[in-house]
Amino acid sequence: MNAEIKHQNTKTLVTKDNNNSANCIAPNLVYGCFGGCVDTYCYMSRYNGHRVFVNENVDDIFNSVVEWEKGFTKVPDQQDPVYTMVDIACNTDLVLMQRYLPEPLIDYLKRYDNHPTLNSTMATKYPSLLKLDVKKFNKKPRVRVSLMPQRFADVLEPKMQKVARRIPEINRLKDLGWEVHVNYSPLVFYKKWKQDYSELFKMVKDVAGVNKCEVIALTNHANQMARSSDQARELMSLSYEVKNSSGVMRYPLKHKTRLLEEFKELYSQYFDLNTIRYIF
Repeated sequence: MNAEIKHQNTKTLVTKDNNNSANCIAPNLVYGCFGGCVDTYCYMSRYNGHRVFVNENVDDIFNSVVEWEKGFTKVPDQQDPVYTMVDIACNTDLVLMQRYLPEPLIDYLKRYDNHPTLNSTMATKYPSLLKLDVKKFNKKPRVRVSLMPQRFADVLEPKMQKVARRIPEINRLKDLGWEVHVNYSPLVFYKKWKQDYSELFKMVKDVAGVNKCEVIALTNHANQMARSSDQARELMSLSYEVKNSSGVMRYPLKHKTRLLEEFKELYSQYFDLNTIRYIF
C-alpha cells in the first residue's frame, strides 16, 4: 500500500454525541489507517483513500472531550454504568497505528484514566500488537476486538491478522488489565453465514469465554463495491441496495430486521442475549 502520512494540528475539534460504542466520539488523534480492509468495505477509503492524518495538538483534542462532558449528564447505560465512555479511535485502529502517534498510546490512555469521570474505548483488528499493561490504572480501559468468520475475512480483509489469532488475545488482554469486548463488525449476510458464524461463536466461547459484544451490519458504497474483486462483490451483494443518491449501500430495512433476528437466535445458542450491548 502506497500511503501518505501528514502531521498536522487539526482544526476539527468537535466531540460528537454517540449512543453505540461510547457516549461520545473524540476528535481524531489519527484519521486514516493502514489496515487491510481499507480497499473493500471500510468507509475511510471513501473519504481518505490511503492518506493518513496524524493530529499533533493532543491537548486540544482531549480538552474538547472534557468541555463536551460538562454538558452531559451520565446515567447508567449500555456504554457503562459509571463512566462516560469516549471512543478515541473511531476513524482508525490506534493499536495498529501506535508508532505514528504524537504521544505514546499509554500516555494518551492515561489522560482518560486520570480524569475522574471519563474512560476510553477503542476497536482493533490487531490485538496481538497491544502489549500495554494497564493493571495499575484507576479504571479498566476498554478494547473491542473485531471478529468475523475467516471465510469472508480472507476475501474482505486478506491482509489483516487472522481471526483465529485474534481470539486467544482476548484473555491475554484481560490479564493485562483491559476490559475486553467483542466487535462483530461488519456483519455480512451471505449464503452460508449461519454455518460460519456458528463456528466462530463456538471458537470464541471455547477459547475466550463469554464477553460483551456489539454487532454492526455492513454498510458500503456503490463506488467502493465497483472497485472490489468479483469474489468480494459476490459476498457483499446479498439483498444489497443503494440507499440514496449519495451511493451508500445498505441491506433493505425489512430484510435486515429479519436477518438481525436470525443472528440473535443463532447467538443465543452460545451466549446470553444480554451480552449484546447493541445491534444494528
